[in-house]
Amino acid sequence: MLRRHLATLLLASTIAAPAAADEGSRYSEWRPEGAESAGSSALEALAQELQELIDEADRAHAADPRFLQDLRDRIATHLADAEPRAALIRDDFSDGDYTDDPRWEVASGDFAIDRLVGLRTIVPIAEPEKPLADDPLDAILDTGDELLDSGEELLESGGDLLDSGADAVGDLLSGEKKIGDLLGGGEDEDEVEEDTGPEGPEPAEIVLDAAIPNAFALEMEMSSRLAGKDARFEIDLFLGTSEYAGYRLAYMAGSDPGLVLSRFGRRGVVAIGEHDKKLHLEDGQNHTVALVRESDGTMTASVDGTPLIRVKSSAFDDPFGGLALVNGGGDYGVRSIAVYDAR
Repeated sequence: MLRRHLATLLLASTIAAPAAADEGSRYSEWRPEGAESAGSSALEALAQELQELIDEADRAHAADPRFLQDLRDRIATHLADAEPRAALIRDDFSDGDYTDDPRWEVASGDFAIDRLVGLRTIVPIAEPEKPLADDPLDAILDTGDELLDSGEELLESGGDLLDSGADAVGDLLSGEKKIGDLLGGGEDEDEVEEDTGPEGPEPAEIVLDAAIPNAFALEMEMSSRLAGKDARFEIDLFLGTSEYAGYRLAYMAGSDPGLVLSRFGRRGVVAIGEHDKKLHLEDGQNHTVALVRESDGTMTASVDGTPLIRVKSSAFDDPFGGLALVNGGGDYGVRSIAVYDAR
């Protein structure tokens, strides 16, 4: 029975393959409108059914393993020869211009076309912490110097405090000031803003307005050249045109977790899935980052074909109004990006 199924499906796959037009014919194959997408879906369904039957036959030792491998190879060949999916968005930045077809708009920071890496963006991150000295004795001496410096600062602070106390006592004895003045009851002083330290660099963001269905498949080839605790690159798919809500896939270069999927909105950002290991993409090569959202809300994030996050979210049911690429710190290149309809 199993062999009969295999033979029937194999024959069906052969029949389903489009016949090539004669080279000398003035006519090409004609397909009714909509038949292309329907045929593609049927071929994929057939291939999936064949794969399942082949796996079942392999487990049951119902056929020669070489024959089963030939079937797998035949299926792979048919799928590889199938026409590529029509992309809703596709850009490889090979024209050297990101402002036309499609039109990206820089919201903040800097973006440029680099012929080697594609769309490139650089946002400096904090310098790495000072490494420990190689020689233990040097490390001890460095620590001792730091302690001596701290001691000198404390002595200077103590001297300033004694001087201030002496001046206060002198003012009281001379009658120039009252105790209330010294306790804060005198004239108002200028407000002093709290020093919160230097602010981090402003993220670089580039936006593409485009109609994206609620079920989509996004594929991006990217490279990273700098890892650190503050290095971060994000892909945002937002609702409407206000960018106030949507989904975000963030690559955290050199951090743990290395990949985080979140939803964001007026109430903030909420992580809905993460890959709890570091990712090391800083090898100078392009890596494929993909995010797929199915019609039932199942979302899968993968890197180089390996699924790393899979979660179901029904937070947003409306179509999306576009996407944004955000450099939160680091040096990144986007070689290509494409979005497909996954309905």
